[in-house]
Amino acid sequence: MRAWRRAAGMAAAGVLALGATLAAAGQAQAAAPAISVAASTKLPLVTRDALVLYQTGAYASAKIHGTISGADAGEVARLYAQPFPYKKAAAAIATVTLKASKVSYSFTVSPSLATHYWVKLFKSKTAAAPVAASSLQNVYVTLANAATGFKTCGRPTCQETLTFTTKVPSSALSTELAKPVYAYFGLSLSTSGTPKPPATLARSGGKADVSKSTRLSATQYKFTIKYTFTVGNDGYVWLWNECSKDAVTKDGIGLPGTHSCGAGKVAASTLYLG
Repeated sequence: MRAWRRAAGMAAAGVLALGATLAAAGQAQAAAPAISVAASTKLPLVTRDALVLYQTGAYASAKIHGTISGADAGEVARLYAQPFPYKKAAAAIATVTLKASKVSYSFTVSPSLATHYWVKLFKSKTAAAPVAASSLQNVYVTLANAATGFKTCGRPTCQETLTFTTKVPSSALSTELAKPVYAYFGLSLSTSGTPKPPATLARSGGKADVSKSTRLSATQYKFTIKYTFTVGNDGYVWLWNECSKDAVTKDGIGLPGTHSCGAGKVAASTLYLG
């Protein structure tokens, strides 16, 4: 019995060794195509999210870019987009034909609402099934408030009334109109020369008086902020900011999460409040 077991063990080892030899002699399989994807805009990333300004020139566009490797020349890459609320099927919005097995690609997009993007690779223009796909890339959209009404301060008390006009996608108008606006203010004074700008801004500082937002059209609204503060005969620098809290899950405008809007104080250097 022991001899049989030893013989059986040797036979099994022989089969395994032969299988390993055959596997070593086989041809290596080609790696599947790979697609990387990223987004860049004129604005810095906010918590790693790419952001554009709705209908604000160069700031309204993003580049969806990356590399495709392991493909064949002649294959086709398509960019797909699925805007908020992500209920409709994604649509192909741009196509490029590859000229080499490894290429860099770049597509320019100008979303009106938060949008999912990804790239798929096809064997040909008529092929229905992709051979590879990138991961999903988000691009978010925020609104740009155009401010008018600035004037030189009167002394000793400065009174400023700023009017903000905002363009908005029609689908988001009602949600954005209903949001409260938070006004921020900071003031530096100096008895000699011009002081450094204030480092922080206080919510409702400068006796800020914020009006209710009013509809101008299906895609535009406005509001005003009045500031009143004393400068006397001093040199002065005053700064302002304003925001409304993001509601990207409701209307596709803004960023996920919270970004200091409504806080008692914010840094004057803060690039984004939402």
